Amino acid sequence: MTPGSGMGHDRNIPSLDGLRALSIILVLLAHGSWYSPRIQNNPVFDFVVGDGAHGVAVFFVISGYLITSLLLREVRKTGTISLKRFYFRRTMRIFPPFYVFMAVMGLFWAIHWIPEHWPSFLAATTYTWAYYPGAHGYYIHHTWSLSIEEQFYLLWPLSVLIWYRRQKLIAVSVLLILGMPVLRLAIYFVLPSLRGHEYFMIYGWVDTIMVGCLLALLQNQPRWEAWHRRYINGWTAAVMVVTAFLFSPWFPTILPRKPSGVFTLAIGPTITALCIGGILVYVVENTDTIAAKILNNKVIRHVGVISYSLYLWQEIFTARQLPLLPWGFVYAFAVAELSFWVVERPALKLRARLESTNLLPNRLQAIPQASITAAR
Repeated sequence: MTPGSGMGHDRNIPSLDGLRALSIILVLLAHGSWYSPRIQNNPVFDFVVGDGAHGVAVFFVISGYLITSLLLREVRKTGTISLKRFYFRRTMRIFPPFYVFMAVMGLFWAIHWIPEHWPSFLAATTYTWAYYPGAHGYYIHHTWSLSIEEQFYLLWPLSVLIWYRRQKLIAVSVLLILGMPVLRLAIYFVLPSLRGHEYFMIYGWVDTIMVGCLLALLQNQPRWEAWHRRYINGWTAAVMVVTAFLFSPWFPTILPRKPSGVFTLAIGPTITALCIGGILVYVVENTDTIAAKILNNKVIRHVGVISYSLYLWQEIFTARQLPLLPWGFVYAFAVAELSFWVVERPALKLRARLESTNLLPNRLQAIPQASITAAR
């Protein structure tokens, strides 16, 4: 999942916390649906919520959009990107709550409260789940998305440095969005041993993340600004909601087997990501709409603020193996609040203090100043 920057600039981007709240709610509903077979077997619920993939997709689009926006903002402000500072900030944001969670899971495993598989536990702990198709273990299985997110954090800032001109970055983003569906199909046929693992590995989600990156890169581009202000409105946003959360999961059910498989594996996820991206643009830039006002409600925003801790801990409280529902939802929120106030916020405050001491370098690698104008 996508943790925000905590006390950073993303708090100033309207609707992002609300979208985070939406995504974690979709995940919670998916993981807890076993409690009510009537709801679980409802076709509309299945299409909208499914197995939680829609919630993860929302998180990944937000992540691409936010991280790219922050990187471009740093380029405009300083003329460079400090990779050391970026990785330090991400480490202080992500690692403390994650390793507290993993330590507790390790303790539960050691005292035989939960079963685990040590290679999978190691993959989860090192954020390498996305490279290990054989990884399993219910209570830590959701770390696959954190593994993919971590690879994005490692590679995308480097990519921005390599292709620092905005037009090059736009071209790279478009190429990855268009290329990943083809790659998924190719891997399906060339490496049959990986079938069924597509969406726990990197190539299953690159196009989704890059949709968010592309939207951030297109900001302040005259043609894009004119286009989206003309065509992305309340009506088209509603169409994108229906397309992403109803049509895309429903359409394969009426297709023959092979076309259904091609759509589900290759085309559907990209369509869903593009629609989520369009919805993001609409609610971020139209703050006076009903949808944006709901997403920016204080309670909804707070759910988004604690969404990272909530994502970490919800698996154990919604598990069929530990029948804690419906109170499990309450326990998950309570532990997430505890994690946020006891672990996340102190870590963010420590990060702020360390940054204020100027012990961290302001820059690691400079982008030639002549190219900054082009990058803008």
